[in-house]
Amino acid sequence: MIRIFLKTGDIMETDLNILKGNLTAYQISEAIGIPIEQAHDLLEQRITIDSLDPVSQKNLKELEKVLFD
Repeated sequence: MIRIFLKTGDIMETDLNILKGNLTAYQISEAIGIPIEQAHDLLEQRITIDSLDPVSQKNLKELEKVLFD
């Protein structure tokens, strides 16, 4: 798998396993504290990680690291 680094340490969102359907929208919303509709939109690629507030972005990336690293 090729990883594209946007900034030091940032991984392009298409490289996140979480957004590849490994978790449900409900699981993501509960784990990072966003509305289920917003989590669903992330999974459907209607919104990007950058559209989340900074805390939610951090939580999503930390969850990715814990589950998939």
